Amino acid sequence: MGRIRYSKAPIIEATISFGIVPPAGLAVGDLAAIREMILDQYPSMGKQYFYAGEVHVPNLGKPPEHDDVHEHTGYNFSSGDEKQVFSAQLDSFDFSIRQPYDRWEPFRDEARQLWKLFKDVSGVEKVSRVAVRYINRIDIPDSPVARLEDYLRIYPEIPDNWPSGDTLYSFFMQLQLWQQDLDCMLIVNEAPGRPPSENTVSIRLDFDLFRERYDDPWQTEDDSEIWTFLEKLHERKNEVFEASITDQTRRLIK
Repeated sequence: MGRIRYSKAPIIEATISFGIVPPAGLAVGDLAAIREMILDQYPSMGKQYFYAGEVHVPNLGKPPEHDDVHEHTGYNFSSGDEKQVFSAQLDSFDFSIRQPYDRWEPFRDEARQLWKLFKDVSGVEKVSRVAVRYINRIDIPDSPVARLEDYLRIYPEIPDNWPSGDTLYSFFMQLQLWQQDLDCMLIVNEAPGRPPSENTVSIRLDFDLFRERYDDPWQTEDDSEIWTFLEKLHERKNEVFEASITDQTRRLIK
């Protein structure tokens, strides 16, 4: 299937992510050096933290004890309009672009430039996870006759004979689908979203595609294999999106 361009693409956020094997000796402060390299495009910098907590009771009748972890793990860098966000962490690289999304090529190329800077600063040699994620918001005109199945081919179905009736107030649905040909996982999340205006019902359609290689990570010295595989993930995302919507949705976003 050839790639289809929509003038009203429903993508509200797209992300390219790499999980890395942290190089020996890499400290979080080392990543701060990236700021001067991208200051013109990404003037805002913030710290990122890892939070974890555990509660346990050592003895019956004794007050619980708390073990909390609060660790500085990296930085995020935002463009002036906050539409683009680059995250550099000790164990990951992420680049996200928010609405309005134009097309894949400039998004991918910007991620690749930032990845090169991240590689140079961090000294990363191994990548253990490659992922693309696209979050779509399908805005459906609200009407008494509007039905999910008119716009989506993935939707919860309520039996006609349920005693409580078939009026759907809210829902959350997740599908985890192994993609055997790509040796990767596809996770699809679907749920109502906040509509942009009145008289509209919005559905979030979220596609997360990734492959993990912890035992045999990709090498970054020649990372062409990583970017070739990323192209395959993006192509698969396009295929599953087209298979998930109806012609009525296509007319909304054409």
